[in-house]
Amino acid sequence: MNAVMLLRMLALAMIWGGSFLFMRIAVPEFGTGFTAAGRIALSALVLLAFVRLQGLDLDWRRNWRGYAWIGALSAGVPFVLFAFMAHHLPAGYSAVLNATVPLFAVLLGWYLQRKRPSLSKLAGVAVGLAGVVTIARFGTVTLTVATLLAFAAGLSAAALYALGAAELRRLFSGTDPVVTATGSQIGAALLLSPLLVGNLPARMPALAPGLALVALGLVCTAIAFVVYFRLLRDAGPERATTVTFLVPLFAQVWGALFLHEAITAASLVGLGLVLLAVMLVFEKLRWPQPRAVQVAATLAPCAGKDG
Repeated sequence: MNAVMLLRMLALAMIWGGSFLFMRIAVPEFGTGFTAAGRIALSALVLLAFVRLQGLDLDWRRNWRGYAWIGALSAGVPFVLFAFMAHHLPAGYSAVLNATVPLFAVLLGWYLQRKRPSLSKLAGVAVGLAGVVTIARFGTVTLTVATLLAFAAGLSAAALYALGAAELRRLFSGTDPVVTATGSQIGAALLLSPLLVGNLPARMPALAPGLALVALGLVCTAIAFVVYFRLLRDAGPERATTVTFLVPLFAQVWGALFLHEAITAASLVGLGLVLLAVMLVFEKLRWPQPRAVQVAATLAPCAGKDG
């Protein structure tokens, strides 16, 4: 990766680390469904206007199924899960769960390639799970049904991100990242439109949650997804997803600075274990080759990402 790619990755980590902070502010005011749907709707509108100004063609009639599929995997469903998680877990916790994306990439590659991963990758999966358990068991959050469901939601969102990165590269590897980001955001916005219409605020929201929602939509979604899709195209998913190394670090810092969330020994140990796991996983990690496309197609109804 060259210096420009590394700078993009650093900026993306700072932005996505902040997304967990903004969700912690917006969700209590707007609720899970409206926060997730609202940020995607804002992102889709901004990106669509930009695409029109640039004279780019989405080729919607031919690609709408792919846009809807990628939108659901990389934004629609994960954003709902992360918004739910933000209501019950600190920002740093959410970011650590997000950092498990590469662990699920290993399991996905195992399934698609029908080939057992290396000992390093399997050790990474085990260590990563140990990190999540450490945070859940010894952190500041009391384990209840709601918090356990929040942990499950975060892990499920990470699994969808891993699948979305692979599918994006398979379906849209030669497409302009701005076009792909716009099409997928429109697809996700249409998917979540019932949550937006059905959960309109009954009163004028406070200023801080409103600004947080705008930041989520414009910065943490619209701008971030263009940067992320460009990284996926230029560096490949196995390198681009290493941004998950840095996101938890920024999320912990932003949460401590602006929300006064405690950084405990358990959270640091858990974060360290997850980052060690990701390092183990990325030892010669490879995504499925074209021979696996037929198997991968069974996961999608059509025929490649916060926060």
